[in-house]
Amino acid sequence: MKVTESLEFFKLIAEKANLAILAFNKEDLKCLYANHLALDLLETDSTTSLSIEGLVPNIQNATPDIHYFNSSLLNQDGYYQNTVLKKSSGQCFIANISIKNVNINNESLYLIFIQDISIQYKLQRDLNEKQEAIKQAYEELLEQNKQLKELDIAKNRFIAITTHELRTPLSALLASAEILKMKLYDSQEQADEFISMIYEQGQHLMSLVNDILDFAKIQAGKMDFYVEQKNIIQLLEQQVEAQSSAAQSRQIKIETDFPSQEILCYFDELRMKQVIANILSNAIKYNKDKGQVKIWVEEDSERVKVFFKDTGKGIPEEQIEKVFNEFETLGKVAQHSKGTGLGMPISKRLMEGMGGNIHLKSQEGQGSTFWIEIPKTKVLDEENYRSRPDQNGDLAA
Repeated sequence: MKVTESLEFFKLIAEKANLAILAFNKEDLKCLYANHLALDLLETDSTTSLSIEGLVPNIQNATPDIHYFNSSLLNQDGYYQNTVLKKSSGQCFIANISIKNVNINNESLYLIFIQDISIQYKLQRDLNEKQEAIKQAYEELLEQNKQLKELDIAKNRFIAITTHELRTPLSALLASAEILKMKLYDSQEQADEFISMIYEQGQHLMSLVNDILDFAKIQAGKMDFYVEQKNIIQLLEQQVEAQSSAAQSRQIKIETDFPSQEILCYFDELRMKQVIANILSNAIKYNKDKGQVKIWVEEDSERVKVFFKDTGKGIPEEQIEKVFNEFETLGKVAQHSKGTGLGMPISKRLMEGMGGNIHLKSQEGQGSTFWIEIPKTKVLDEENYRSRPDQNGDLAA
């Protein structure tokens, strides 16, 4: 009996199956049979156009979850998932295939069973992507929740620090005022000392309040900038002079290396004073007695860089990122220092608001170097380039 006659019964069953079924002769690899699902799937109307090589995709970019059909799979029986085959039109599709080697009347055949899973594969891939997106979103929510908890702890710490810092000068101020009111002093010289103490504590209190108000305005996005082209060297010289008394009181030498000519760049003079004063005061505050502060200027065609290098004990590497973060205070590095810890975060926001930036390089035991970058060209919206109106208020006004 011929092989083709022996297939008649097989054909009756195959036509009822829900799988695409192909039968190939092993010797000449001719397709002896294809049920109607196979013909439809492979987009042909005749077995004569079907071949083993015709099922092999032209491009085979293997991935961990996808295989590509090739003739070597026919050598042994097997079941292969996520296998790419090619239709007569050249279009590829993904299927699960089963291969059986059978003998009928001493004739050898390859039987190939094909289940098209292109739609299921796409749906599964989309589902996996959505699951991954959900997983990522969940992890981000966990991280945000962690950050919110840390922020809540930091805010509570900030409130405690601020309350303490406000109470200390206020208590000293009230105590001195009470002594003056009750005339509990022995001489006019002693009275003058109490008056000086009231003034100093009042200044410190104003500084703390300004920090808090500035920070609140920045957080609310209501900080106004009045950026003009001005000489940064003149402003630096003024701030060095303003901080000289504080430096001399600890025998700290401030060395400057400024060019003789003016350097014009764009900044808000009031805010830049605040930034420079904060950096310079920190360079003195966190320095060692009889230390040094070096200030120098570098420039290129786009920006001016002003460097502040101190000889303090430096900042631990794990603290460097925290210096510019809200509610983190350099008091962790030097517990004796006072303040809200908002100076550097405010300075960073102010520099960014003026189109510049602030950076820090430090090594524990080797001192710290802060530097600010100020643009020499206009980099902000035009509305920011304007003159500041006259005001008699403080920095937070």
